[in-house]
Amino acid sequence: MRLANNPDPSQLFSSLIHGDPETPMLRAYLGDPIVVRLIEGSANEVHSWHISGHWFPMERYSANSIPRSSLHVVIGERYDAAIPAAGGPQQMAGDYPYYSGRASHFVEGSWGLFRVLDKADSTLKPLPGREEIPQSAKSVCPANAPVKTFNVAAIDKAIRYNKGTPGVMEVDMERKMVLGNETGKMYVLEGEKTKVASGSVEPSPLTLHVNVGDCIKVNLKNEMAKDRAGFHVDHVAFDPKESMGINAGNNPGDQTVAPGQRRTYTFFAHPEFGENAALIQDWGNVIENPRNGLFGAIIIGPRGSQYRDPATGEDLAQKSSWRADVIVDRSLSGNEARQNYRSFALLFQDEDNIIGTSFMPYIQKVAGVTAVNYRSEPTDYRIEKGCAYSEVFVCVKAGDQPVTPSIAAHVGDPVVIHVLGAFSEQIQLFSVSGHEWKHEPYMSGADLVSTMEFGGTEVINAWLHGGAGGPNGIPGSYLWLNQRPGYLDAGHWGTLTVLDRDSRAILPLSGQAPATQQAEEQSPAQTIPVSMKAN
Repeated sequence: MRLANNPDPSQLFSSLIHGDPETPMLRAYLGDPIVVRLIEGSANEVHSWHISGHWFPMERYSANSIPRSSLHVVIGERYDAAIPAAGGPQQMAGDYPYYSGRASHFVEGSWGLFRVLDKADSTLKPLPGREEIPQSAKSVCPANAPVKTFNVAAIDKAIRYNKGTPGVMEVDMERKMVLGNETGKMYVLEGEKTKVASGSVEPSPLTLHVNVGDCIKVNLKNEMAKDRAGFHVDHVAFDPKESMGINAGNNPGDQTVAPGQRRTYTFFAHPEFGENAALIQDWGNVIENPRNGLFGAIIIGPRGSQYRDPATGEDLAQKSSWRADVIVDRSLSGNEARQNYRSFALLFQDEDNIIGTSFMPYIQKVAGVTAVNYRSEPTDYRIEKGCAYSEVFVCVKAGDQPVTPSIAAHVGDPVVIHVLGAFSEQIQLFSVSGHEWKHEPYMSGADLVSTMEFGGTEVINAWLHGGAGGPNGIPGSYLWLNQRPGYLDAGHWGTLTVLDRDSRAILPLSGQAPATQQAEEQSPAQTIPVSMKAN
């Protein structure tokens, strides 16, 4: 309906073009504590809910619950998302979208606006005790914040998720698994653009590394042929009227970039979000471009940290890499007891919205794109190459290693795996064989889990309990995988290799001793939600 009114997808969510949406308008004054009560009344699917520019704790009454901006709910379930303050950590008024992380439901209309006001409105009464309405902050970044600048290009680039396979593989019900995307798009650093475009470097989603307290400048150039490009980032602070990367509500101007043009976006790795993983998405054409690969991540580490390649030692501070050794500056206050650690980012992608539903006859095979970091390793392909079912994960007939990301660490190394639902139609189940992690990484006494659910826009920060090899320190080969069998078969899996201490396949983490409870020591600066503070 909106595209019929105005065919520009970059303006789909602009109230200046289309008027306000018919979905519920959430309104509050700047700084107001907010509770959004999510209720799944009647549905046969799992839904996910996301809010931009804000966060809430999964464990509402714990000061150490990691900040989240997405969650999933199932039939009969309810959840109270307690948002500490309207306007987010940046304390800025404006219109912020909320929406379903499931792509098809989002397109069907499952989205709305959270309107944050910093001026009195006769149709909205202030909360008792909050009659004085605060003004928006003047800037996102503190004047003394370290600045990290990245020059990024949005490009058209065909993607092959597995070069050994055909572009499509027929599955069931005349449906096809997609292993090649000729309309692929991606963010790349301008310094790496030529290598990626020529095929001399295998592309991976843009993954940048910054520290808590950094001011982040992204100079985006749109080199795509036709679509406008945006650069929206979760779990960081931004001005919704300048750097949200979305033309939303009544926010002025155009926050997307026309082909051939440039724009600078400014973000702040705010201590309220702490050490976390932030999903990057394009909203120049959010209906199509993220599905085609225009997404990425910003991984936020401890203050003052340095980042290096685990094998070569190359400085990754201004590079894009899904894996990095994080070298912590222990001279900084709060970092004295911190350990260096291995960091990995896995960005999951899927688009089959039928499997797992009451479609008859029941679908057993996954269709469409199923990938991690633009890679897929279907088990059917391995079986076609002569691998037996019993050896499908170790068979070398399809190659020594799967094309999906291979994680490596020395036994006992502290390891965190950041899992991001980059584009999704389903709820997935992330697991690491032989390992566990706290479902709340910074909460003392939190349950250990070996599998966690996640959906579109959701993030898991899995600090492996006991480090690589688990508390017993057992080297060997393990799997990271999607525990949903259809998606595992479609290619959502890879290897975790735990090496002996004397292995030189990767660099040592400065000779530190194995850790068994490193997650206790990785606590980011947290802010207790306003809704939890005593009056």
